[in-house]
Amino acid sequence: MERDSLLYKARRKCQVIAHKIMPDETMCRFYSRILLKKKVDLKNPKTFNEKIQWLKIHDYPTNQLVIDGADKYKVREYVKKKGLGDILVPLIGHWDKPEDIDWDSLPDKFVLKCNHGCAYNILCNDKNKFDKVEATKRLKKWMKEDFGAFNIETHYSQIKPHITCEEFLGDCIVDYKFFCFNGEPKYIYVSSDLIHDREAQIGFFYLDGTKMPLIRDDYAPMDIENLPPFFDEMKKSAQILCKDFPFVRVDFFIANGRYYFAELTFTPSGGMMPFNPDKYDLEWGKLIDLSRGK
Repeated sequence: MERDSLLYKARRKCQVIAHKIMPDETMCRFYSRILLKKKVDLKNPKTFNEKIQWLKIHDYPTNQLVIDGADKYKVREYVKKKGLGDILVPLIGHWDKPEDIDWDSLPDKFVLKCNHGCAYNILCNDKNKFDKVEATKRLKKWMKEDFGAFNIETHYSQIKPHITCEEFLGDCIVDYKFFCFNGEPKYIYVSSDLIHDREAQIGFFYLDGTKMPLIRDDYAPMDIENLPPFFDEMKKSAQILCKDFPFVRVDFFIANGRYYFAELTFTPSGGMMPFNPDKYDLEWGKLIDLSRGK
């Protein structure tokens, strides 16, 4: 669904209203019936989606390590403490509000981000053609939003909104996202053109590059001929960054012949990830040890 469409905006408003009047567990059950067409067992969770929803209700809202890890700015310190500062995208600036941005000091190309949610990105590949007024308007709107209310991901609600500016590394990047369970990378999904939602492609793979018989019906399938030459190094970085969590997806992207850290994702698809075939929902769920999140 296009993020600027009226339907998308209306859905967001309804989600915020529902979040204010309904308990989180009730909301999770309701969304699962609507989005996954199934009931979820949150008393004795077994599947991947059930366990992610259990974590986002019972652990993540008060887990400071998760809250900081989801913060697109604070996570940079976490990555540095793990000895991986060299894979961070170079930071240009950091501000509390859009009015503080010194536009004249920014390079010809850059990326603006809000730190308290997902898809809060503005790409500039030519400052001479960049609409600063529209960018400021969009940043102000995003900073007022409680991203955690949309899909009951209330760890995001604990994050103080900021704006960051990073170097622009291109808009035709390939993402490598490692699904990590109990401190070990197990699977990857590779995607391209996620910033252009209609053209996006996604493929799931084992760590040796073999394609998994798992697809997402909401995206076109993707194939890869070979893993990148630095794949083992990227996998090692994922292993270092995932050690503290029962589950996390460690996201990287490839640009200019090398890989960069993108983000830590604790609740893929808000814990409502469509599996096809459905058996992988249970298989992946078996890999999450909830005792590490209690």
